[in-house]
Amino acid sequence: MQTNQQFFKRLTVKEQVKFLVKWYGSSLNIDDLLSQFMLLEEQNIRIQILKPEIIQRISFIHALLTSEAVIVTFNPFIHSSNENIHLFHKLIEQLKHANRKLLVITSRIEDAFIVQPNIWGLKSTGLEQIITEENELETNDSAKIPSKIKVKVEDKTIFVDIEAIEYVESHDGKVVIMIEQERYIYDSTLANAELLLKDAGFYRCHRSYLVNLYKVKEIINWSKNSYSVVIRNSTEDKIPLSRTKYSEIQELLINL
Repeated sequence: MQTNQQFFKRLTVKEQVKFLVKWYGSSLNIDDLLSQFMLLEEQNIRIQILKPEIIQRISFIHALLTSEAVIVTFNPFIHSSNENIHLFHKLIEQLKHANRKLLVITSRIEDAFIVQPNIWGLKSTGLEQIITEENELETNDSAKIPSKIKVKVEDKTIFVDIEAIEYVESHDGKVVIMIEQERYIYDSTLANAELLLKDAGFYRCHRSYLVNLYKVKEIINWSKNSYSVVIRNSTEDKIPLSRTKYSEIQELLINL
């Protein structure tokens, strides 16, 4: 399943879905499919003038109708709308009920966490489970809250304002600080970063992420076990939120 999958451009959305239902010999109702995947308003529009997010919804229907036991999808959440991510989770549940598998391949670790908490990475030695940092350090209440943090960029050491940091990510043994799509290496552990930043409004929202609460725009519930924190920036980055942290982070945001 590809988000840029090619369909018959001269067909309308409904005609394309009707073709897929007939091609795969499905007993599913066409109007029900259009309704489930939020395509009723576009059903009479030709595919050649549709936006990518609408075409992606047709690809979800295609995946549901195929008889393949394992479906592979590449980077399903890049430039995807929140509505489509919700639809993707509904598709996952339907495939589970049909005893079918979905393999998600993505270049963004935060997108992988949207699908499930346990993820695997492709390395030179093959597939390995991504090990996330879970150890905690005791806080030092008497420590002074710094205004800057030391990070590395190639062969340079620079100092960035802590209030500008959007989130901190631990991946492959490295701790990365994110500021408006710029990545900075923090030469320590995520636990130490948490110790340094906790009193500056940062929260351990996931075993691999710290988020600046002042940069949080909203929280999205994709499914009963999948949540994301949306960052208030130009790309509205979505950071994984552990199910056990869902209630606590809301209280913290309310009391900022």
